[in-house]
Amino acid sequence: MKFNVKFIAILLSIVVCAKCTKENTDTQEGNIGLETQNENNFSGKLSIDNTNISYTSKAYEELKFKISLSIDNMLIEALIDYEKEEMIINGYDNNLSEKQKEAILNTGKIISDYLLTEKEGDISMTEYTLLSMMEYWGKSPINYIYSKRKIASPQTTTGIKSRNEGITCIRKNTYVTAEYDDSRGNHRDNVKVGSKPRNNYGCMGRCGSDCGRWWIPSAWTKDCMDHDQCSNVNNASGGSSDRNCGDEFDEAADDYVFGVIRGCRG
Repeated sequence: MKFNVKFIAILLSIVVCAKCTKENTDTQEGNIGLETQNENNFSGKLSIDNTNISYTSKAYEELKFKISLSIDNMLIEALIDYEKEEMIINGYDNNLSEKQKEAILNTGKIISDYLLTEKEGDISMTEYTLLSMMEYWGKSPINYIYSKRKIASPQTTTGIKSRNEGITCIRKNTYVTAEYDDSRGNHRDNVKVGSKPRNNYGCMGRCGSDCGRWWIPSAWTKDCMDHDQCSNVNNASGGSSDRNCGDEFDEAADDYVFGVIRGCRG
């Protein structure tokens, strides 16, 4: 059982091709602590920046994956179902330091370099899902508590609190109406996709913090724009626990993981 995502492979190559011309690309399996690599299982362990990380991504049914990530013996797990576009995350109420999150992102970078070198960017869904979750967890807000929760992309919108768009793609350099609620009421702000209203708030509408750089394609969606604008206005922190923008954070979670598969690449 193999799930190759060709368009992701092409984009991965584009993202890092310039890097290949500047740095030594003789990445070895030992650099990522690789233990298992086949069509349905990708796992390893390593120490990076004095942080011990072990990772496992396993396809247990067609288009269903289990991700396990241990950071200094703190476990975070996720069950990802691409067919239903839902995931169950259990972080056992762990709270990672910013240093540990940076180690997760650096691990993802090293793995991506390895995949580009050894597989010419032809990554499997097993590998893509691991990298996607590493970015999601590594770029979580300060003081974020990784609790257990189920996240599903809704088939229809509801009138409960702020509007959950499901997964709606948006395009850079266009204007969209960011919808959110906070302690002052409901808001509708016209925001340019990809704009930077202030420091640490670049790439508005991109699923992920600021612009930065990551090694797989990022999703650009309406729910991520709603959260970005809410956070920009309210200086939100803590993800789901933020009193103003916590619901917008939750509603954008499915976009973060499934948006690229839907084609929401900006």
